[in-house]
Amino acid sequence: MCKLQRGTRQAWFNPAISSSTGIPTSLHGRSLKVGGLVTRSLWRRVLLAVRSTFASREQQAALKSRYHMQLAEEATETMGNMKGAFMKLGQILSFAMESLPENARNTLERLQMDAPPMAFSIAKDVIERDLGQPIGKLFRSIEEEPLAAASIGQVHAARTHDGADVVVKVQYPGVADAIATDLRASAGLAAMVSAINSNIDANAVVEEVKARLFEELDYRAELRNQALFHKLWEGHPLIRVPKPYPALSGARTLTQERMYGLPFSELVKVATPDEKRLAVRVLNDFVFDSMNRYCLFNGDPHPGNYLFQPDGAIAFLDYGCVKRFSPEFILDLQALNRALIREDRAAFEAQIKKMHVVLPGRPYDLDELWAFFCYHAAGFREDRVFTFTPEWVREAFAVMDPTKQTRINLPPDFVFLNRITFGLNSILLRLDASENFHRMHRRWNFPDENVAPAVCELGVELPERFTRTGLEPAPEA
Repeated sequence: MCKLQRGTRQAWFNPAISSSTGIPTSLHGRSLKVGGLVTRSLWRRVLLAVRSTFASREQQAALKSRYHMQLAEEATETMGNMKGAFMKLGQILSFAMESLPENARNTLERLQMDAPPMAFSIAKDVIERDLGQPIGKLFRSIEEEPLAAASIGQVHAARTHDGADVVVKVQYPGVADAIATDLRASAGLAAMVSAINSNIDANAVVEEVKARLFEELDYRAELRNQALFHKLWEGHPLIRVPKPYPALSGARTLTQERMYGLPFSELVKVATPDEKRLAVRVLNDFVFDSMNRYCLFNGDPHPGNYLFQPDGAIAFLDYGCVKRFSPEFILDLQALNRALIREDRAAFEAQIKKMHVVLPGRPYDLDELWAFFCYHAAGFREDRVFTFTPEWVREAFAVMDPTKQTRINLPPDFVFLNRITFGLNSILLRLDASENFHRMHRRWNFPDENVAPAVCELGVELPERFTRTGLEPAPEA
């Protein structure tokens, strides 16, 4: 039986404007927190400019580094306590802002795996209300201290009555109201992004957050998604999806197999070049086989959702946002990629018209469109080694500038794909990825060639069902 904690922790904010977890849910309460951070950021920026006027180049660098570090520390604390959309922003910024100094980025990285948790007594109440039984009847034991606290909920280690080690994800009370408040006032979200780094496209990042968050609130949908991915990848030696437990899950509680391994932030510090190279290929196979074979995409590519295991396997943990593509879209996307690879502008122009990237009767600049799609295909377009560099990753912010895309009509499926550019490319950058991605991607762009998955080039043997090419659309979750 689990040991139950008595009492609750002190609320982080005024109870009048907070939920039982201390999360401020009113527009006034959340605006105060954002406004305070933004105002202090502006004053620090002015002070930095004044102090830098008469400082040497070395002193200016030190002052700028201290400015970013102080701001990152305060932003991490504020976002972590507010949860919801603000914490999700922090998670995105922590791995997609290569222009920040490393120490400031490392501070923001704490939001990927850790934030101030809610008291166990509150988590226990959520579990019991959601599943309709006393916690002792549901689990043989459950740890009071959470393993991690994230934007929507926190995770507790537990053991089932039949002895299985599991983790229980519990949603914060009030987080849905907090998210609704944030999304009604998206200007505040954008202001916080700009306060942390004025060079980023704040509105684009906010739109990415808004499109994802409400999907993640329904744990029953996440359970169905995770069960589907578990079935598709079960038996793969290096791609692991935790098995969910439907009988111990509900709308605000999700129980799943416990996975072990290093978080991304630790892996990049200790991994050898060969270990990083294997990780790049495992990520590559999971992401692009899921999309090009099964017509699915797990749409939250931030490194807090990965655990890197001693045998080189990666456990993929979060399925709150899964995108399902139509087989027709995948086939059209592959045809578009082939046109880019073959330098066939006529085929490219026909394909973008077919896919409604340009609308009938609307003017368009073919050179502009060609450059836009060549940027996104740069990694695999030419038969050569492509190295992910900070400069190339940062270029995505300019490429995705909405003011430069006035003649591009990106249908919803393309918008979703472009949103992952910041996430997946930043992860590959941190893994020092330098591979011939062209040859890897021929597996999907030229499925008739029957190219093996990328891990096979490193001597990994796979069951036959993981080596097939061609569409096998997944059943409904």
